[in-house]
Amino acid sequence: MLSFLQGNLRWLAAGLSLCFFSGFGQTYFISLSNDAIRSALGLSHSGFGLAYAAATLASAFSVSQFGYLADRWSPQKSSIITLFGLAIACILMAFAVHSLFILVPAIYGLRLFGQGFCGHVAMTSAGKWFHSNRGKAVSIIGMGFPISESVLPGIAVLIIVGFGYSTLWFGGGIVLFALAIPLLFLLLRQERVPQSLVGSEVGNSATDGAAVLDWTRKQVSRRPEFYAILIAILCPPFMVTAFFFHQQHMADIKDWSSAAMVASMVPFAVAQIIASLLIGLAIDRWSARVVLPIYLLPLGIGLLLQLVWDVPGTIPIIYVMIGLSAGSAATLLGALWPELFGTRFLGEIRALAYAAMVASTAISPFLTGFLIDLGIRFDIQLAFMGAFCLLASTIMFLIQSRLTVLNAKLQPSSS
Repeated sequence: MLSFLQGNLRWLAAGLSLCFFSGFGQTYFISLSNDAIRSALGLSHSGFGLAYAAATLASAFSVSQFGYLADRWSPQKSSIITLFGLAIACILMAFAVHSLFILVPAIYGLRLFGQGFCGHVAMTSAGKWFHSNRGKAVSIIGMGFPISESVLPGIAVLIIVGFGYSTLWFGGGIVLFALAIPLLFLLLRQERVPQSLVGSEVGNSATDGAAVLDWTRKQVSRRPEFYAILIAILCPPFMVTAFFFHQQHMADIKDWSSAAMVASMVPFAVAQIIASLLIGLAIDRWSARVVLPIYLLPLGIGLLLQLVWDVPGTIPIIYVMIGLSAGSAATLLGALWPELFGTRFLGEIRALAYAAMVASTAISPFLTGFLIDLGIRFDIQLAFMGAFCLLASTIMFLIQSRLTVLNAKLQPSSS
């Protein structure tokens, strides 16, 4: 691990930084402004959820259409364009309380460049750069997500309380322009030659195995296994988005302290980091497809736990359980697609899956907000989601043999 870090520090730091700055477009950060936006524009839970869903669905479509650019452009160019777009969206968000016609484009930009392309560019680059140590690489890069979740919400709350909503978002845009873009420019001045082209990478084991043949997006989209996997990988984005989007509402119905929930983001982030590193090591040892059936179990248990044991002392426990699956997800998906389908068309294949994930985060706030407005308690909704996680884990276990065939380096069908 030490030699791997020493030999690849600049590229790992670049990917981790992209994941960190994606926080400006993630639901847990945007949701901290929910009350201010709904109050200023007179929106209900479902009304704001609809606006959020429309913008996020539009960003999902955009990712599906333009995700292939991560295959065509250099990581440096992709990163700088992504962060530039995110910075503009942050500044636009500072004025969103004045009009719904500003809010929707602002959320679209935050979701497209923050939630969408920051992670997409980081993980696509990692999948192309590394092979034998791919699990370690994506786990290290993926730590940018929990670090962001542990740092940004606390800072955001302090800024909102002390200076107001608009200052938070305008300041975010300045940070991206003044810090993030120059940092990524410097880190990615030197391109890392993918291992597939040079035959080795620093810190690799001697045995690397045969290369996976490169599937095209069209071929992947015709495989039923791909859609079965989507059942599992859509659970964390859909459910964790719902949980954080309605966290203020959750505090109200459970009589939980909002401060305690914000403070629980720290153990949530720690759990993500631990899970990310452990899953990365497990992937390098056993493969991503073997890990796939187990990564949803903590999420399922945590969402069920909040219904049957909802005293305030359980708040950090629930956050830790959710964090274990959320941390595992980022690492797992960074390794699963190149493991099954190769790296040549990785950007466009990841874009297809990523668009589905982003779409799930669009549907989640609207659907759960609509059900809340109908009188269906949010904690009951979460419990049903937890049960579905356990079902999805069972399905992933049952299709292991089919995933093994995909991983057996067979020629993908062109039909």
